[in-house]
Amino acid sequence: MDFARRKPALKGIDITPMVDIVFQLLIFFILSSNYISPALKMELPKAMFREKLEKVDIIVTAGPRGELFVNREEVAVDDLKGILQERMTRMGKYDVIFKGDTTIPYGRFVEVLDIAKLAGATSFSVEHDKKR
Repeated sequence: MDFARRKPALKGIDITPMVDIVFQLLIFFILSSNYISPALKMELPKAMFREKLEKVDIIVTAGPRGELFVNREEVAVDDLKGILQERMTRMGKYDVIFKGDTTIPYGRFVEVLDIAKLAGATSFSVEHDKKR
């Protein structure tokens, strides 16, 4: 008597679909990375949209000759951290807005950002003019 034989069970997992997906992802990332080009020229103070912020009483302004102001009071760089800490604790607000001239060095911006973070600022915004 002849019985129908069963097919032997597969002893492994077919990885062909997984290899196809990996190759498709690889091709996608290779092609999309070609379209990312670094921006060499930037004008940071201008933007398309201007977001209306809540009234924040702590504004740090950097002038073109290196002077720093907290609100309208001129301060030295060494005193900035202490003044920011004192005003933030007094007002209970830990938000700082930065206004800077277009000619200030980027290092000055980073320096003010670091000082504000060390003083306890939780939010740091940059004010800019609307692009025309």
